Amino acid sequence: MARMDGASGRTHCLRAFVVTATNPKSIAFFCAFLPQFISHSAPVLPQIFLLGLTFVSLAVVNAALYALLAVRARQFVASPRAMTMVNRAGGTALIGAGLITAALRR
Repeated sequence: MARMDGASGRTHCLRAFVVTATNPKSIAFFCAFLPQFISHSAPVLPQIFLLGLTFVSLAVVNAALYALLAVRARQFVASPRAMTMVNRAGGTALIGAGLITAALRR
């Protein structure tokens, strides 16, 4: 499948890695969460490495599953029948919200 921006898959992966590695939320998570599982009686660096590697491995699996789900969802949403269903469901939800709002009394 051709990419719209012309960048390779490797470039996209590198960009995603840099964004994730420099994300303040990820850094705060590691600083707040990982030390709780570090044993002070054993060498710290191997423990941090193992916990970090475990977290990253699970994150890769999670991202891959989301990517597969997105591919499936894209195929589903591309069909005219699915778009009709989405439009009807959205319209029904908006009408329902409007009716509930109109029915509310303060």
